[in-house]
This record gives sequence, C-alpha cells and structure tokens, in this order.
Amino acid sequence: MNTKLLVTGGCSFTMPDENSPRKWPIQLADHLDVPFINTALQSQGNGMISRKIIHQITEILKTNNASDILVGIMWSGPDRHDFYLNNNDKNIDNHPDYLHTSLSPTTNKKWIILNAHWKNHYAKSYYSTFHDDIGSLIYTYEHILRVQWFLKLHKIRYFMTTYMGTVFYNQNKLFQNKILRHADTAHLYNQIDHDQFLPINGQYEWAVDTGLPFFPCKYGVDDHPTTEHNEKFVNEIIIPFLLRKNYI
Repeated sequence: MNTKLLVTGGCSFTMPDENSPRKWPIQLADHLDVPFINTALQSQGNGMISRKIIHQITEILKTNNASDILVGIMWSGPDRHDFYLNNNDKNIDNHPDYLHTSLSPTTNKKWIILNAHWKNHYAKSYYSTFHDDIGSLIYTYEHILRVQWFLKLHKIRYFMTTYMGTVFYNQNKLFQNKILRHADTAHLYNQIDHDQFLPINGQYEWAVDTGLPFFPCKYGVDDHPTTEHNEKFVNEIIIPFLLRKNYI
C-alpha cells in the first residue's frame, strides 16, 4: 500500500527533545519517505492523545483520501488526566507548574493537563478528590476504543503501542487478572483490538531489554528511549509489524 502521510500521537516518548531529537515518528517517516504530522506532547494523557488524533484526522480527510494515511499511536499513563477550561485562567499562562494545550496549533490552549506528581492547585485538587485507579483505566480504555472505532469507520490503517506496560498493567499478572475480571473494565478491555498493537509490553520495557544505555541526566538516568533506541525500535519492531499487516 502507498502511504502518503503519517500521523502520530503520544506523550514525551513520541515528542522529540534535545536528548532524543529523532524519535520513532521521525525515523518511521524517513523510512517510508513521507511527510508526517506529530500531535505528541510531553506529559499529556490518553484523553488529549485521542482528541488530537481524531481532530487531526478529521481535518486531513477534508483534502486527503483515507487510503493514503497511516496512523501510529503510543498510549501514555492512565493516571494522566485533563479538563477543558473555556475561561482562560491567567494564572497558568507561562507558569512552569502548569501545562495546557489545544487540539491544534491554531486554536486557543483551553485544555489543562494533570499529572499525579504535580503540585499545582488543579492537580492537587483532582488527585486528592477524584482520582481512582480503576477509573483511570476505564477512561484510558474508552479513549483507545473511540480512536479504534473512528479509524476503522474511516478505513484508515493504524497501529498502536504503549509507552510503558502500565497502560495495560501487563507486567503485573495479578493486577491484570483483576482488571480482566472487573465488571467495569472487562467489557472495555475485551473490545480493544489487540492485533493492532505492536508485540511489546511497552517501549520503555522493550528499550531496557535491548541493553542499550539510556541518556544520563541531572536526576540520574533519563527513562526516555534515546535516538539509538528509537532507530532500533522502528527497524526491528514497527517496520516488521507493518509488513506483516500489509500496511506498507
């Protein structure tokens, strides 16, 4: 099949940075020799990943054929959340303790990103009052499913993976069994098309198994895969998967 455009989504494992300027979307686009649009942002959770992909693809389909598009998504931590704030809170503008984003670069940043370890008042309020581990998994599975159904509706080729195994808790069999039996999660988990996922637990776990060194940083060692990891990831995991699926 002839891919003419690659669209990707994820968190910091998918967004290039100074330590790893050539992460997997760039290297995959180079391999396919196509332009790409990357909707990734550091620290964003699966809600924003799903919304940005759906919004971006909706815009692209106005001028492109679905058969020309390939989508790749690396899902992030279930405990990352977001909410929409229509009235801009001037306290968050250019404030280092807050991160806000939008569905596209041309729209106002009205989505506030929340992470469990952040100390700003929105994060502390949410995680002390509303956060629940099972609830977080429910939201994540719903985000995955709506993107899955959206892409299949439009007959768009896609693949998915996770930044760490914690997205599905694959590395903790007891917890995974609990999720698979839980009345509020099992019906969602079982509708996910796992055949569309790369055959790994998560990119982080895969990177550890390669034995390649991670990038040292002021806190010790950065847990984000390096450019070398990402090159190997594309060549040994993504490309063979796409070939088996007859996507390229």
